[in-house]
Amino acid sequence: MTRNAQIVMGLVALRWLAGIAENLGVPNASEGAALALLVCLVLTALWRTRIEWTTGLLSAGFLGWILTAVASAGANPDAATGPALALIGLLTLYLLLANNAYPLLATHDAQRQLGRFLVAFIVVGSLLAMSQNLTNLGFVDPTRPDLTRAIGSDVHPVSFGIQMVAALVAFACLRLKQGGRLGNGIVALWLIGGIALYLTYARTAWAIGGLCFFALIWSRSGQVGKTVMALFFPGVALAAARTDRFEDLKSMPEFLQSFSFGNPVFDYRFVDNSLSWRIVNWAQGWIQAQERPLLGWGPGQSATASNFALEMHNIFLECFFEGGIFGLAFLLVVIAGLVRLHRQLPKATAADRHSRAMANGFGIGLLLAVTVSTSLVDQLMSFILYLMVLAAAGQPSAAINRPQPELRGCCPHRVSDSERIRPGTQRTLLPAHLPRLLQPVVPSSDPRHRRFRCELADPRSLPGSGEPCRSASE
Repeated sequence: MTRNAQIVMGLVALRWLAGIAENLGVPNASEGAALALLVCLVLTALWRTRIEWTTGLLSAGFLGWILTAVASAGANPDAATGPALALIGLLTLYLLLANNAYPLLATHDAQRQLGRFLVAFIVVGSLLAMSQNLTNLGFVDPTRPDLTRAIGSDVHPVSFGIQMVAALVAFACLRLKQGGRLGNGIVALWLIGGIALYLTYARTAWAIGGLCFFALIWSRSGQVGKTVMALFFPGVALAAARTDRFEDLKSMPEFLQSFSFGNPVFDYRFVDNSLSWRIVNWAQGWIQAQERPLLGWGPGQSATASNFALEMHNIFLECFFEGGIFGLAFLLVVIAGLVRLHRQLPKATAADRHSRAMANGFGIGLLLAVTVSTSLVDQLMSFILYLMVLAAAGQPSAAINRPQPELRGCCPHRVSDSERIRPGTQRTLLPAHLPRLLQPVVPSSDPRHRRFRCELADPRSLPGSGEPCRSASE
């Protein structure tokens, strides 16, 4: 593992530990760790400037987003400086993570340390979530004061839930690619991770985890299994929607009957759940964003300039509100770059296809999350774990990456490709003026076939030329 990769992994671990320290009362720990990561990546970029073409489209989207934010800040001199600088700094960090850090995480040498970090994240985060639930020191929902939601190593249960799903998916991809067996330790790890995910009571994270599980089962099923799943999973979703965790959404029909998108008014009689007030926020934000459609109200101003003084909880509306049509356009470029990374994931073996399915499920779930629940720009740890999911799913499986043993032979010369005996043909006598073929080769990827080196020898230069070539295993 290269030194740069070790430094990046160390700073990522520092950012994760800073989140835990901030929950324990250390102020601004996460911001300090994020700033250290930003400075390190900036120095790395200055030391060796290199454009990574694998993530080129994603990096171009972030770069355009940054330039739009700078232009929007110039067009809105009355905008708050702190949120504007914070957004530009986060976008710069995302750009450097995509262009500089992701190629380091995606190398084969980094997978061992990546797996250790994921195990530590799952175990420590799960223990924190359980202790927070037992001691009532988690997040208290204002609408349900009797419910304590675990926040683990983050500051919000939804963010921690998304991160836990990403860690579980990335670790599962690594195990699939390495061909590891399903031992008791692995089952216990997934079990405590699932318990921590449940204790967040984050419906958004539950939905993302359900999509990943559905995608995995779908990729492993035949036609009959897929038909059964198509009939079974919608019923499971409807049954889950009727549980107590979704009981507050039963008032949505009444809210929609009394709400007008042309004249969005916050009516306390009908806005009694998180989805209803978000709809009001979206409607008011959309009307307000149309007042400055070109460059928006300024970077990071959605929470300060909106009527609710809250984030938009919709990344598309947030980008349009803060950066106008240009901000929305570059957001679409970022999404296209992420889709390109998903399309580049290998699918040669069964392990590749299963890992690809889980990674695609997480990507779709995260897109839905930033559309209706959370934001993308304030989810630094979630974005880092998302890159880890793609890095783990992008590794070649062990069946392809297994090194072949070095083969020995008695003959110093090699036959050219045109002189090889093709599979399925019989050995024939060669003309006398050609060197004598001592051992034919059957080029095959089937591991059951022993691979031999195809070699030629000049009988005049070798004693005992009748001795056949042997493989190293013999």
